[in-house]
Amino acid sequence: MISVITLILEFLVLFSSTSGGFLIADYTYIILMFVFTIAFMMDLLISKKLAYARGELFFAYFWRFFLLFFDIYGKNVYNLPNSGPDANSFYREAVAYVLSNGSKNAGSFATILGSAFRIVGTSRLYGQFLIMLMSVLAICIFARVLSELELDLRVKSWAVLLLGFLPNYAILSVLFLREAPVCLSLTYSVYCFYHWLKDGKTWSFLLAFAAALVGAWFHSGSVAVVIGYIAVIMLYDRQKGRYRPNMRSTLPAVLLSLVLIYLYLNYGDTLFGKFAKVDSLEDIGNTSEYGGSSYAQYVGNSATPLNMLIFTIPRIIYFLFSPFPWQWRGLSDIIAFFFSSLFYLVTVIQALRYLRSGNEKNRIVLIALLIVAAATTFVFAWGVSNTGTAARHREKMVLIYGMIYAISLEPKQAPRVILMR
Repeated sequence: MISVITLILEFLVLFSSTSGGFLIADYTYIILMFVFTIAFMMDLLISKKLAYARGELFFAYFWRFFLLFFDIYGKNVYNLPNSGPDANSFYREAVAYVLSNGSKNAGSFATILGSAFRIVGTSRLYGQFLIMLMSVLAICIFARVLSELELDLRVKSWAVLLLGFLPNYAILSVLFLREAPVCLSLTYSVYCFYHWLKDGKTWSFLLAFAAALVGAWFHSGSVAVVIGYIAVIMLYDRQKGRYRPNMRSTLPAVLLSLVLIYLYLNYGDTLFGKFAKVDSLEDIGNTSEYGGSSYAQYVGNSATPLNMLIFTIPRIIYFLFSPFPWQWRGLSDIIAFFFSSLFYLVTVIQALRYLRSGNEKNRIVLIALLIVAAATTFVFAWGVSNTGTAARHREKMVLIYGMIYAISLEPKQAPRVILMR
């Protein structure tokens, strides 16, 4: 709460300065960023729910803080992966939105950041700092979910530390890209969905649904999370506490499907932009061979239902685990493989082993998360055909996979790392 109040006050200070016509230097933004950092540290120090991961969350924050400054001021030393044309384009769109006084027709991400720029000025440093805060908030929500699960303390601490460290995700968290807000939306959505699984309260599910739509506003593929929710609703028998299709759950699933259809028909361009362009099966699969990182030749097309059946597994494999060693083109691909691809590979193997073990602890939650992750992965996998885009898109779901990783991790597998208590 202290950090929220601090951020609001900083916005007011910056707004009064920019509206007064003052040119705000970078050092002013840097001072405000450090002031917020102190407020954030105070919030963590007094938080009881996150006390178990206090040191891990501090690490995640300062790791991103370092990467943010390196991206802004260290490009002459090394250009971070994905800190290129897309990030520059999003920043230009946000600035153009400001210069047009909000009249320019911009994408959702540029509209949000452009609206913030109209208050705080067009500092790229501070803009990326705000994006970084979205990532930090997502990790805090992730830690909050783990605090409510019946897990060994060592497992929870290690999972927060690992997810806070993963360089590929951390880098994407500080660049002028939309991965951070999408990841935040999906993480909060799954957090609410977890509460629905636990207590069955309608408002929890409504919040989960609304948060998923916010993610879809930034990137339409995020709506696949809701498809996963529908599948869970149809399969989960709440009264008996197990997965088995029943008539009681069919009606809510049908009603939710009708809501999705209504939103698609009336707000398709806003929430389902990618899907609105699909006129046939062939349009579903991305088959572009543009760029040296394309793997389209290995994953087929969606011209027929049989093709989709045959190539879904290869699509998912390349989406989650590329770039494979034979696809490496430089340091960026090596970072993506060791600190992203391997994480997803270990998580999938670990989850399958956990299910085969027959362990009942958190099993209902794990199966629900796997269904949601599978639905979302399926949609993104068919919309991507190169390693660079795959590495970015899968990080939108990284904290969902992080929950799967934590639940299926045996305590003896988790290193004993205690940063601060």
